[in-house]
Amino acid sequence: MKRKVVSYFMLLTILTLTLVMVCFGIGMRRYFYQELANGVKNHTEAVPFVWAELGTFTGEDLKRKSNDIIKFYEMEGTNLLLLTRNGDPIQSTTGYLNDHRETIDSEVLSFETVYKVEKGTGQRVMVVYTPLFYHGQTVAVLKYETPLTETDQRIYTLLNWGFFVCLMVASVAFLVSLRLGNSIVLPLKNIILLTKRMAEGNYQEKIEESYPYEAGELVYMLNYMADEITKADRMKSDFISSISHELRTPLTGIKGWVETIKEPDGLTEEEMRFGLRIMEEETERLIRMVESLLDFSRYQSDRMVLDRSPIALDELVEKVSLGLIKKAEKKNIRLIRDLTPVRIEGDWDKLKQVVINVLDNGIKFSEKNSEIVITMTAPKDWVHLVIQDTGIGVKEEHLTYITHSFFKADKRSPGEGLGLAISQRIMALHGGSLSIESEYGKGTSVTMKLPLIKD
Repeated sequence: MKRKVVSYFMLLTILTLTLVMVCFGIGMRRYFYQELANGVKNHTEAVPFVWAELGTFTGEDLKRKSNDIIKFYEMEGTNLLLLTRNGDPIQSTTGYLNDHRETIDSEVLSFETVYKVEKGTGQRVMVVYTPLFYHGQTVAVLKYETPLTETDQRIYTLLNWGFFVCLMVASVAFLVSLRLGNSIVLPLKNIILLTKRMAEGNYQEKIEESYPYEAGELVYMLNYMADEITKADRMKSDFISSISHELRTPLTGIKGWVETIKEPDGLTEEEMRFGLRIMEEETERLIRMVESLLDFSRYQSDRMVLDRSPIALDELVEKVSLGLIKKAEKKNIRLIRDLTPVRIEGDWDKLKQVVINVLDNGIKFSEKNSEIVITMTAPKDWVHLVIQDTGIGVKEEHLTYITHSFFKADKRSPGEGLGLAISQRIMALHGGSLSIESEYGKGTSVTMKLPLIKD
């Protein structure tokens, strides 16, 4: 992985630097060559007029003035050749003329200076063609030949410096790519090791190093996941321990009375009825526990189907509160109801299960001689059912997990820790929500939100 990151990074860097050097070389070559050609052009334009007014200009006039033209237009370090418009040589600074006719570019005849690079005797030369004017016409062409040895040397020197700079940039890029590769690969190695340990069931070890950007977020999430799995395992263990105790207690009671009734000698009729009642109660308790586990299993696997129908929610809450009023009276708890008549569409039995669970918890964890306020309002398209008690409340560190499966703030309290988890799932299936606010030592407020039937 690290090798690939460095290779790709360096490949991109080298391609970029190569493109820069190519563009830099082409740009310098054009710049210096154009400067050389412009120098020739500026020289010819600076030369004063070399012949008097002649009227109609002829080829003979050009030949007669050729020595003066060469003398005035010659340029140090160059060879000058005077050509006619047709490219025939007339005079040169070397005195050497050949019979070869030059091909004159049409742009030169249109008053433009043109240059090209040719291979001379043992070296490269630049040939510059510039027009010679008379009365707004091109009457001759000046051909300058200048060696490019010095100019090319300057270009090569700058290219060498450019290559050196690119080499330095490539070295820095290599070091940066190594650092970048390490910043990517090292976190991944640690993450792979951590995930392997997680796969082996070890969730205690963490990655303590902090990494920037997404790698750091990934490490944080893995550590967080490990913590959550550890908490879930702990809750599962606590649940198994709790449910084992919860099952053992009624089964022990039932078994004890079964053994007692097997030998009824010495038992009065009242004791027999008492024993049967205990067995019935404990059996009902076992049935409720098993039903809770079955409900939880169905909700977890999304196999729960709602039997929806129009429901008067205020009537449902009224019936539930009346059913639990006896339990509340044993602790001298007053149930205060302020209900707004509303109708929703939902599953009567499932919503009843939610209200029973929340209200029963309120009674269970409320102090004696207190009160529980049940309020129902219907703002806009929603109904809000709030059950507020003044009980012991929930600690802040437990509030986040109170609706998690198998969680119990007090490990000694009866139950499986599934009631609120199942209730929240039922509310979600109805398109609503269940939220809990609590202050330890002052009480808890549970808000159930459900959509109203639209007219």
